[in-house]
Amino acid sequence: MLSPGAQRAEEVHLKTNINPLWLAIPASCDFFGSTLMFIALTMVDASVYQMMRGIIVVITSILSMIFLKRKQHRHHWTGIGLIIAGVAIVGYVAIKFPDSPESNDDSDSESNGGSGDNAVFGIILLLLSQCFTGTMFIVEEKLLGDYYLDPAFVVGCEGMWGLCYYMVLLPVFQYIQCEGKLCNYHYFENSSYAFAQMGDNFGIIALSFGVIVSIACFNSFGIATTKYASAA
Repeated sequence: MLSPGAQRAEEVHLKTNINPLWLAIPASCDFFGSTLMFIALTMVDASVYQMMRGIIVVITSILSMIFLKRKQHRHHWTGIGLIIAGVAIVGYVAIKFPDSPESNDDSDSESNGGSGDNAVFGIILLLLSQCFTGTMFIVEEKLLGDYYLDPAFVVGCEGMWGLCYYMVLLPVFQYIQCEGKLCNYHYFENSSYAFAQMGDNFGIIALSFGVIVSIACFNSFGIATTKYASAA
């Protein structure tokens, strides 16, 4: 049985079946974008992290003009200009005054993003991650323009690819030795330590499920918006 939307898609000759390999492209963009964002989150304050992500609107708009030949009108350019100004102010303040107001000693400063150098590198990673995320939105719009696909199906396929990537990479990361803030007991990844922390603090488990629900909704609603409106 076809849904009313799928029946209508067949009437206008839209394809309803897609090779899941095509969805590996936006999934890969999401993989790199999300990973870089969470690394950046360890270097800047959460408020700075969230506000700097607003640049995604600018990046997506530019990519849509280049690859999808979308036209931006005067009110679009006004919004883009205001976003650039706002992000520039937030980035400048984060770099110029890297320490949180409540930080009174070096240990507090280190835990809240640390030095200005950390903030600069974190902001660079954030901007780079948004390029991957913007590319993901543009690819999704391109695919959705030729197909009638349910948003939940798209999110499920992309999630399957993300799971496959990490099933391969996580075991490898356990054996990469490193030093620094991103390392866990001298290794790039330490999943057993992560599970031990969950066992010691139920709040981490609750937050993890919260992130799962939040990101699932974010991606589903984002794809639906892209499908019925545009990536920008």
